Amino acid sequence: MKNSILDKMKCAIFDMDGTILDSMPMWHTIADTYLESIGKNPREDLWDNVKRLNMIETARYFIDEYDVKKSIEEIGIEVKELIMKFYGSSLQLKDGARDFLEELNRREISCVLATATERSCTIACMKRLDCDKYFKEIITCLDLNTSKSSPLIFEESARRCGAKPEEAVVFEDALHALRTAHKAGFKTCAVYDQSSEERTEPPQTDWERILEFTDMSCMNLRELI
Repeated sequence: MKNSILDKMKCAIFDMDGTILDSMPMWHTIADTYLESIGKNPREDLWDNVKRLNMIETARYFIDEYDVKKSIEEIGIEVKELIMKFYGSSLQLKDGARDFLEELNRREISCVLATATERSCTIACMKRLDCDKYFKEIITCLDLNTSKSSPLIFEESARRCGAKPEEAVVFEDALHALRTAHKAGFKTCAVYDQSSEERTEPPQTDWERILEFTDMSCMNLRELI
């Protein structure tokens, strides 16, 4: 590995979606896919209107804006089943992810998967891709009743590896998660994803904002080997 930050780390903390798993296109279209599955025609502005909503809020939006004749609970169950199908059968690793994880394991650097995705989807996907073996721990935000706007999931990941924040590197694609980890004293490595071209804090793209503070970045994890 070519970077001193990586050479010195005791613990590697990985996000899943958009970092090692090529799943962000699915998340960007899952609302469209669901509405189409029940005979509704999604409008072009659907993603912009639901991308910051939780499941309950999204279900209410479907009911109010698309006249979906189902309860919030029914919609939630059906959407989760649809998401599970993707994790269980079709989503694939991003290019370079397996090579990098294998290199970290070879070097006996502890790896933790720290994700906001539900545990059932995470485990199903990692087992299918034979990637669960790379991780000492798999921790979800729901396990800790938190989000990545709080550093708790990163702190717990480091603790389980016996590492201090400055001895751990957080690999993420999301602006808010990288910012949280950076402010909490972790080294950060930004992994590019097409979704990073969004402008959640205009006028700059998320990727442009990320590059202002992250310790290192890569377009592909293989670059780090």
